Amino acid sequence: MTTSASLPAPAPVAGAEPDWDYLARHGLDRSPLQLRFPLGADWHSLRRCRHTGCDRPATSWPWLCHRCASDWRETGAPSDIDSWCASAPVPLARRTYAEHRCRVGCDRAAEVHGLCKSCASERRMLRLTVEEYLARGRAPRPGFGKCLVRVCPRMAVVRRSRLCLPHQKQWSNAGTPDREAWALTAAAVYTSVDVVPLVDLAPAVVVQVLRGYEAQLRQGGRINPAQVKSAVRWLCDNSVDDLAAAELPAKGAKTTYLRLWQRTLPLLEADPATEHTRTLVRLHILNPRYEGGSVDLGDVHAPWVTHLAQQYLLRLAASGASSARLMLVGFAARWFAMFLRTLPGEGRRPGDVGRDGMLAYLRWMTHRARDTSDYQLLNNGDPVRQIVAERLLPSRRSAGPLLVTPVRHYELVKTLREVFEHGRAWLADNHAADVHLLEMDVPPYPEKDDTASELEGRSQDALPEQVFLQLMDERHLALLPAGTRRNCVELAMRVGRRPWELRHLEFDCLQWHDIDVEDPDGTVRRRSYPFLAYWMQKVRRRHKLPLHPSDAEVITRQQDHLRRQSPHLFHEDGRPRSTRMVLFPTPRRSRANALGERPYDSSTIGYWLQTWLDQFAVTDEHGKPFDPARVFPYAFRHTYAQLRADAGVPLDILQVLMAHQDPSTTQVYYRPSHPRRVEAVRAIAAKYQFDLTGGRIRARTPDDDLADRIRAGVGSVPVPAGRCHEMNNVRADGHGCPVYNRCFSCTFYTTDFTHLPELRQLRAGKAEQLAALESAYGTVLTAGSLSAANLELLRREIQQIDELVGKCEADIGSLTLEERTTVESWLHTRDRFLTVIPVAAVLAGRQRLDEPTVDPIVTERTTG
Repeated sequence: MTTSASLPAPAPVAGAEPDWDYLARHGLDRSPLQLRFPLGADWHSLRRCRHTGCDRPATSWPWLCHRCASDWRETGAPSDIDSWCASAPVPLARRTYAEHRCRVGCDRAAEVHGLCKSCASERRMLRLTVEEYLARGRAPRPGFGKCLVRVCPRMAVVRRSRLCLPHQKQWSNAGTPDREAWALTAAAVYTSVDVVPLVDLAPAVVVQVLRGYEAQLRQGGRINPAQVKSAVRWLCDNSVDDLAAAELPAKGAKTTYLRLWQRTLPLLEADPATEHTRTLVRLHILNPRYEGGSVDLGDVHAPWVTHLAQQYLLRLAASGASSARLMLVGFAARWFAMFLRTLPGEGRRPGDVGRDGMLAYLRWMTHRARDTSDYQLLNNGDPVRQIVAERLLPSRRSAGPLLVTPVRHYELVKTLREVFEHGRAWLADNHAADVHLLEMDVPPYPEKDDTASELEGRSQDALPEQVFLQLMDERHLALLPAGTRRNCVELAMRVGRRPWELRHLEFDCLQWHDIDVEDPDGTVRRRSYPFLAYWMQKVRRRHKLPLHPSDAEVITRQQDHLRRQSPHLFHEDGRPRSTRMVLFPTPRRSRANALGERPYDSSTIGYWLQTWLDQFAVTDEHGKPFDPARVFPYAFRHTYAQLRADAGVPLDILQVLMAHQDPSTTQVYYRPSHPRRVEAVRAIAAKYQFDLTGGRIRARTPDDDLADRIRAGVGSVPVPAGRCHEMNNVRADGHGCPVYNRCFSCTFYTTDFTHLPELRQLRAGKAEQLAALESAYGTVLTAGSLSAANLELLRREIQQIDELVGKCEADIGSLTLEERTTVESWLHTRDRFLTVIPVAAVLAGRQRLDEPTVDPIVTERTTG
């Protein structure tokens, strides 16, 4: 009979006392048993009030105490807070119960002016100042002793009840029950934010609170005294005897620290040497490099499977493997345990499984993969879907089952094989050497099917154009909350930058530069273009990206939003207080983010996209639902490159736009457009070519054009918004025009509707030039026949272009429905995504790769 080896059990760890000396240096006062938060310490979030004459604590911006903040708001909340503090009167002294006695000498608590309640009342009746009253030499009054409440350190203020003022009010509100009995159970009163009494807690709970408090400090966290106070108050109100076993609310700011301490207490008792022997293995205890996560082996009923998985987890953790790989070990063990339950004896002994059992496991997993495919195809309301779900492993965190996708099938079998290979010696010692999996037993890794993307001529990660246009639709963008969320998502889709680069954009990232641009007709004009200046962390250098004016509008909109939403981050003239302020600062209040220098977390944009896509349905070009999982931040970068490549942006220009050092890197981000789409449009347009007179040109194929070139050296070369067939110009490859590029007066010029976007752009440029000349006529431009002739020439050219545009639009209208759809789709792509930024502007923003730049991260570390 096969026997299994005995498995060791984890040894319990004795509890430990907190480090009293460490806690004493961080606010613990053991004589009255309370936590104090001295102002100016760097381990908590309290600050001293900015008013120089005030000694009260401030909890948040504008770092004024509650009394000064109220006065500041009453005066209109001026932006220059320091000047207001200098001109504002000194507030009244802080009232601290049981710390100051009456200045007359009475054995009673002092009020605001340093006098007890009786002396202060007498002073007011006599209409004297405090100094004049003290000069009268009033005899001290006897006190009433300490407050009757056991846990209250204050002095009594009422003779008959012998209670302090706060407890006197509580006792009256409770209906004046028996005072002695009520005082034994009354809770302490928390009126000061920088002092938190602990005397009202059970001794065991005090130790637990202090241990959690100490662990939080040692991890580098800055303590929020208000949350400590809320946590202690909640423990008192709910009479908690054991924090570790207390049922805490799942949410709520009052119990945030309690949930943190409750999770910390078991970790303080954990032993890394025996952690792997638990059924719930916490990864950060096995190896501190893991920030969190756990491997759950609780439903693995076979002890030998649990033991092999635990030993393999220990090895992976020691080698520094990824946490995802360790979690995969737990999933593989759970799936194998589910299979073992189908065997006689449920596979509790490894010898009963054998090689036949392992082959049966492989077949069983293949069936689960098929069940997964059926489960994904069935609708939620289909009863068959629930039946199929029962064949799959239930999830511990969600209602649905765990699925065996093709990739997961490969990972589960491969991981289980690694577990058995690692424990092969142990299996041999237990007479189960035939319990193993061969390399050939592991299913092949499924290759991603990118047939559709290749046929469409786009990158695998790039979004289809139809999908991208739906995301950019104003109706869908309006579903995003106005402000940072919408601006960030919209800018990510527009500029195609890496997620890190987008999150770390500086507030003043938008720059405008004047550039001399040469128009297609040879005219040179100086124009201003927007650029996005940002830091590329991947290659550690700065880059400037030419922007479309609509992209610049999004950045300007975000800047205006921040000025309205967070005026404390800006000077009165609108400039940010910090030169390192980011465009999308996280709203979290912290000392490090006081000036908006910290961006959102890396997962935030993905979360925004997920919640946004849940509000509407996205369809592909065939009208079928589009998988929202394919919309992620980095996909916008592939889409940016693909759409501009489809629109005809040359590789060298696209390389500059993508900020790549090697053009081969840029080619990874897009695929050449499918030839059939281009050829279809050209075949249609070949039948509709015309010259300046509107006469049709005989349809020519590329083979005909090539034959003419070979026979007579005559063909055509591209010119602005058309093609030129003049022999000398063709032979000179477009650099030998005999009429000096007067294309719209040349008989050798032809065009068709494929050049419609260029015609419109050319027409807009000439109209702008004409308007500038007309406004300067008679002032800068001398009035006369020559100036008038120049103006008339421009008007005639614009008129000529209008006739060409009208002819192209008429030709498109005469096409069949199928041809018109093909052509309009092509023109829309060119018109929308063909860069309208001249090459000069692109190259002007390109920075030399060997030019030294400033690393903002290095600067921050050296200057901070």
